[in-house]
Amino acid sequence: MKACIYTPEKSEVKWSTQELALPTPAADQVQVKVLAASINPIDLALPVIPIVQKDCPGRPVGFDFAGEVTIGSGEYKKGDLVYGVARQGSFCEYTVADVSRIARIPKGMSPVVAASLPVATLVGYQALRDYGILSPGKSVLIIGASGGTGASAVQIAKAHGAKVYAVCSGRNADYVKSLGADVVLDYTKDGFQLPNDQCPAGTVDMVYDCVTSMQDMNYEPTARGTLKEGGMYVCTNATNLNDWMAFFVDRLVPFSVQRPNYSLALVDCNTKDLNDLSDMVSSGKLHIQIKEVAFTAEGCKEAVDAIVSRKIRGKVVIKM
Repeated sequence: MKACIYTPEKSEVKWSTQELALPTPAADQVQVKVLAASINPIDLALPVIPIVQKDCPGRPVGFDFAGEVTIGSGEYKKGDLVYGVARQGSFCEYTVADVSRIARIPKGMSPVVAASLPVATLVGYQALRDYGILSPGKSVLIIGASGGTGASAVQIAKAHGAKVYAVCSGRNADYVKSLGADVVLDYTKDGFQLPNDQCPAGTVDMVYDCVTSMQDMNYEPTARGTLKEGGMYVCTNATNLNDWMAFFVDRLVPFSVQRPNYSLALVDCNTKDLNDLSDMVSSGKLHIQIKEVAFTAEGCKEAVDAIVSRKIRGKVVIKM
């Protein structure tokens, strides 16, 4: 099968001209013909994270997928349309996925829309929910509010009654307002800093930072000042390997080794939460802006370049 893979040499993303073998599902997995897949920043971060980088070379890129079951398991039969997360990659013609990490695509939802949801939207939903933001009277500062995870988080927080402060560029301000943000902060303005008059110190219950990373700027030193006492700083990426290592160790020991009032957000894909997202989309509470690209060498490069640019609005989805 054709695939876009991590190269063996440097685990860079590369279109493979070799025919890869079709993946064989285990008893608790389904094999799926991929109809659409989407790219996320974590796909490009994996090769530099020591604890997981060894598994990258030669593996298809991507986690998000939507497709048609070709070999079923449990309640899923051949021909069912499903979406979710594939651990063995999704930028490929066929993949396998655990039945616990997929859900049926509801009627009326296209595979392209379904493929845009699992990582970027689900991680924001889980972070906002798990730290108690999804209720009236709560407040959140979302940094990177026009991107794939930020735009979804704005809508999800507003749908549950929270007040949303959103950081984005001036050119995306109207778009982010249309998503429901209460206060939009333009980081491109001269002298921009946090806290500020629009989002003073001690204002929000949570900062959801979708920008800070090893490749980009670090908002945390100043944006943390917007938190109320006891508030949480949740980041989708890290500025250093120590925070990544602490995050993974945290999952193995009965006590926290992460910094106080700080957590990295990594998606825990499961059927129930995927169905929650489907319900939000079907009810009109959640809309994903999507840029489609083709499943070609050029299309995959375009998807990667869009993520690297940090300028994309919404999600990039590869349509097979």
